[in-house]
Amino acid sequence: MLMRRMTGVLMPVFSLRREGDAGIGDLIALEEWIRWAGSHGVGFLQLLPVNALSEDDAPSPYSAISSVALEPLYLSLERVPGIESERAAYDDGLPPLQMPGGPQLVDYARVRNYKRYYLNRAFNRFEEDAEFAALREEFAGWVTEQGAWLEDFADFCVLSLTYGSTAWWLWPVQEPVAARALLNASASAMRQKRYRKWLQWLCAREWALVRRVADECGVLLMGDVPIGVSVASADVYFERHLFDMSWSGGAPAEGNFAEDPFTAKWGQNWGIPLYRWDVMERDGFAWWNRRVRKLAEIFGMYRIDHVLGFYRIYAFPWMPDRNPEFLPLSEDEAAERCGGRRPGFRPRPDWTPEDRRANLMQGDYLLRKLLQAAPGMKVIGEDLGCVPDYVRPDLSRLRIAGFKIPHWEIDSQQKIVKGNTYNPCSFATYATHDFPPICNDWNEWYAHVQAAKAAATDSSLLPAKRRELLRTGQDCARVLTWLGDYAGLSPEQSIVPWGEDIKNALFRALLECRSAYAALMWTELFDVPVRLNIPGTEGGENWRPRMSFTAAEAADMPQSRWLYELSSAAGRL
Repeated sequence: MLMRRMTGVLMPVFSLRREGDAGIGDLIALEEWIRWAGSHGVGFLQLLPVNALSEDDAPSPYSAISSVALEPLYLSLERVPGIESERAAYDDGLPPLQMPGGPQLVDYARVRNYKRYYLNRAFNRFEEDAEFAALREEFAGWVTEQGAWLEDFADFCVLSLTYGSTAWWLWPVQEPVAARALLNASASAMRQKRYRKWLQWLCAREWALVRRVADECGVLLMGDVPIGVSVASADVYFERHLFDMSWSGGAPAEGNFAEDPFTAKWGQNWGIPLYRWDVMERDGFAWWNRRVRKLAEIFGMYRIDHVLGFYRIYAFPWMPDRNPEFLPLSEDEAAERCGGRRPGFRPRPDWTPEDRRANLMQGDYLLRKLLQAAPGMKVIGEDLGCVPDYVRPDLSRLRIAGFKIPHWEIDSQQKIVKGNTYNPCSFATYATHDFPPICNDWNEWYAHVQAAKAAATDSSLLPAKRRELLRTGQDCARVLTWLGDYAGLSPEQSIVPWGEDIKNALFRALLECRSAYAALMWTELFDVPVRLNIPGTEGGENWRPRMSFTAAEAADMPQSRWLYELSSAAGRL
C-alpha cells in the first residue's frame, strides 16, 4: 500500500498567537493556522499532548493529570456560553491580559488566573440563566455519555484543590471510595465537580469545531500519545491496579545531555509508573482503548512518544524527586539503597537472543492491540534513543512510521544514508521539540570547527585542552560534512555558518526524501532560534516560547511561500 507523502509543521498549541488570545495559544488560533496550512501545501500540523495539566508554573505536556481529559487553557474565551455578558461590558471584548517583560513566553500562572476568572463567571451564568436551558440539556447528555473517566477526573481535580496538590499519596485520604464519599457529601465540592465537567464539555465542543475545520481544509491534525502517564494523575489514583508504582519509567544515559548532570550520568527519569500489562490484558486493554478512541475524536494521525517502551522500558527503582540523592552514588551504592534493585530495562533487557525475541513479541502484540482501538489512523512511532535491531523492522510491518533524523542515519562506512533510500514508512525531521532547531546546532558545530582551527596554532593552550578542542572540532566537521553530503553540497560548501543557502539545501533534501512524512518545527520554518524544551531540566523557558506573529501575518512572510514551493517541487502537496 502506497503512503501519501506529506509535509508537516510542529506547532504546539501554547506557541500559537492571535489577536486577543489572552497570553497563550488557543483553538481559534489553531483554526487560523489550519487554514494557513491548507493554503501553503502543509498536509499535517503536529501538536504536543493537549491533555489536562497540573497547575505548575510551566507544566510539561508530558506530565498531564489525565490520559483523556483536555486542557482548558486552550479554550477560546469568546466561544464560551455565558461569556457574552462579560464582553458586552467592554467596547472591544474582554480586556487584554498584559504580559509585562515576557510577551514571547507563556506565563502560565497569569494566563490561568485570567481565564479562570472569566470562566467561573460564565459558568455561573450558564447554570442560572434561562437562555442556557437547551445547552444545559446538551451538557447533561454529554456527561452521561462519557462514563467513569469524567467522574474520576472531576473528583481528582477537586481533591487536588482541596488538599493543595496533585500528589495524591500525600493526601490524608488515600482510598478513592472514601475520598469520593467526602466530596459527594459537600455541596460546594459537587458544584466544583460540575464546573470541571463543564470545562471538559467546552473543550470537547471546541475541539470538534477544530476537527471540522481541519477536515474542510484537507489538513490532518497529529496528536501525541506519551508512553506513560503521570503518577500524579486521575488515572493512577483511581485505577492504580493497572500500574506498577515500584518503578519509574525513563530512558538510559546517552552521554549527550550536558545541561543536566543526572541525565548525563544516569539517564532520564520521567516519574511515570510502569504498566501491569497482564492486568490490562484481562479486560481487553480497556484503558488503552479509551485513551486512543478519545484521541481519534480530534486527530487524524498520532505519534506514540517513546514507542520503544512497548517492547521494553528503562526504569529506575526511585522517583525523580530522589534524583539528587543518587547523583553522586555509584551503581553499587545506589543498588544498596534500593534493596538490590538497579536501573535497567523492564521486564527484561536485550542481553540474549531469548530476551530480544521475548521483547519483540511483547511489543508487537501490544502495538497490534493499540492499533485496533482506532483502525485507519496514521501512526508515527518515536523510536529514538537506544533502539534494538528488532524494533524498526517490526514497526514497518505494523505500518507505524519510525523516525529518520538524517545526521543520525550513518552507515557502516561512516557515510550518511541518503534520503532516496529511506523506507517510505518513516517520518523525517532534523529535530524534535527536545532538541534545538537545526540552525542552532549548525552554528554550534561550525563554532567548534573554528575553535579547533584557532587551537591548532595557539601555543598558549595546554596540550590536553588543545587535544580536546581539536577532537571536538573534528567531530563537528564530520557532522557538517555528512549533512552537506545529504543535501548535495561539497565539504567546502558545508563548513560555513548557517544561512539561506544551507537552509534551502537541507530542507529541500529533507522534503525530497522517500519518507511519507517530512516535518519542520515552526522555529525552523520561521527562523526563530529558540528551543522548546531541555530534557532533564524544569522551569526556565521550557514549554513557554511563543510566536511573535499570527497566522495571517505568517501568510505574508517569505518562509510560507518558500515552504509551499519546496513542497510542490518535492511532490508533497
